[in-house]
Amino acid sequence: MTFTPNQHQVADLLILWAWEYDADFITLLERTCAAQGVSTHICGPDALAQLPARLDAGEIRARVGLDRVWDWGGDYERHVEAMQRNVPLMINEYARVRRIWNKLTMHMALIAHGLYAPHLILLPAYEEQPNLPRLDLTPLGGQFSVKSVHSGGSGVLEPVTRWEDVLAQRREWPSEQTILQAWVEPKLLGKRRAWFRVFYACGSTFPCWADDRTHIQEPVSPEDESRYQLGILRGLTQQIAGLCGLNLFSTEIALDQNNLWQVCDYVNDPCDFRLKSAAANGVPDAVVAAICDRIAGWVKRRTRGAH
Repeated sequence: MTFTPNQHQVADLLILWAWEYDADFITLLERTCAAQGVSTHICGPDALAQLPARLDAGEIRARVGLDRVWDWGGDYERHVEAMQRNVPLMINEYARVRRIWNKLTMHMALIAHGLYAPHLILLPAYEEQPNLPRLDLTPLGGQFSVKSVHSGGSGVLEPVTRWEDVLAQRREWPSEQTILQAWVEPKLLGKRRAWFRVFYACGSTFPCWADDRTHIQEPVSPEDESRYQLGILRGLTQQIAGLCGLNLFSTEIALDQNNLWQVCDYVNDPCDFRLKSAAANGVPDAVVAAICDRIAGWVKRRTRGAH
């Protein structure tokens, strides 16, 4: 049930969004919440500028928040302090999300807790050290990825092999440190590459095959899970959830040529929830529907006593 609350009405869930390709997910989440008796207030791109003032004035009130826009920065994060003042609970708390955006922080946390992640080299920001002496890249193997320390998902990156590529790419984020990460070549399981994207939603895990070349995603079937012993994906993702403290995220995990499960793209939030029915490389519709169900149930459990 969506409504425009007055000062006597409080929505169970306030959803913020701005990315045009989020519309299908937002609609599905709204409908799922309504079916479970969870009231929602949707704040889209045209309403974000007024959001801080409306929150502080009590014109918009909510018990739980889901923010899918603040990672854009600038004007798209002006509302964060007002959200923190006025919305008691976030599905993903802002401070915890800021922590997972730092790739180095998450890499060290994973390693410290016994998980495997590809070898990593950290370079200073270009603005801090424009002229960088050539480094020995041998520990990274023949191919590696280049990204900023606060970069988003790596699924669309292409491997590089030359030091010159490193020098060129670090200029693209001059104020941030650069990470070089060893490239993982996944094993074949049957005829499929053993690269997976696992979604975590409020305690539940949803593993998908996610080909690192085509980016096509398919649900891991119960038969696949049994045949290839893929239940480990759920266990690893639950471990990651415990480390990051988020209720909604995705992670990318691959089985390498040495039969090691490597966490290649540690924690991503916000997730790309484009539907597969609308985009070839989208998330299977049934998976998104199940995630919406878990979100609605989580909000319902935490707001039931607040009415």
